[in-house]
Amino acid sequence: MLKQRIITALLLAPILLTIVIVGGHQWFAFLILVIQSAATYEWLKINQLKTTLAIINGLLISLFTLYLFDHFSLPVGQWIWLYVVIWLLAVIGLMNHRWGYQNTSVQLVVKSVIGVLAIMLFALSMNQLYAVESGRWWTLVLFFLIWVADIGAYVSGKTMGKHKLAINISPGKTWEGVLGAQVLVAVYAVVITRLLDIDISKALLMMVPIALFSVVGDLAASLGKRQAQVKDSSNLLPGHGGFIDRFDSLIAAAPLYYFLLEKL
Repeated sequence: MLKQRIITALLLAPILLTIVIVGGHQWFAFLILVIQSAATYEWLKINQLKTTLAIINGLLISLFTLYLFDHFSLPVGQWIWLYVVIWLLAVIGLMNHRWGYQNTSVQLVVKSVIGVLAIMLFALSMNQLYAVESGRWWTLVLFFLIWVADIGAYVSGKTMGKHKLAINISPGKTWEGVLGAQVLVAVYAVVITRLLDIDISKALLMMVPIALFSVVGDLAASLGKRQAQVKDSSNLLPGHGGFIDRFDSLIAAAPLYYFLLEKL
């Protein structure tokens, strides 16, 4: 498993970074289209839609999202309230995590719609982020922000973790892990001020909340998989599981990151 994980990471990370840095918007839009299509397919499949229908719907929804970006001006103020509602519902779902295990038709539809909309807003915000001035660098900052938060959470959780964050949803996560992620991200934010035109207060106000909220995305994905009684969202990424397993934190964090970048 570890060998597969390393091989997959070594193959995919250079491709992702190359597209972000030198690929241009067409290649980046294609990258996001792939991630959105795969993640949407996985979420619909987890919520018991047949494989063929999940694939078709994943692709059609992703193409529709790209069409919206290409043909309509959608300032962040026009869709941020939808983002707030979606993730407020997700937080309510986490707080009432026993709801959803029965997988009734109503529960499956509600979970499917919330997840699909969350992934749509992720894709839309990533494309809009890449289109701003110095967008490729802000995109790169976001990717590394999520990775730094993951590393901080993993190291502090493994070495100091004693107090469980959500034992019924993701038993391995601890409050110490969350705190460690915030500390390492704060250090990362200071480093970024040396590289990009941003003052330290804005960097901290952008990045520390993002690292905190990325945990919500991780927990929401974990709860969805637990309710569906699956370990991974798919096996599309050997050693990592699926696209939701790899991008759950980014799906939650990207729209908020773009909003804060634009408004702070």
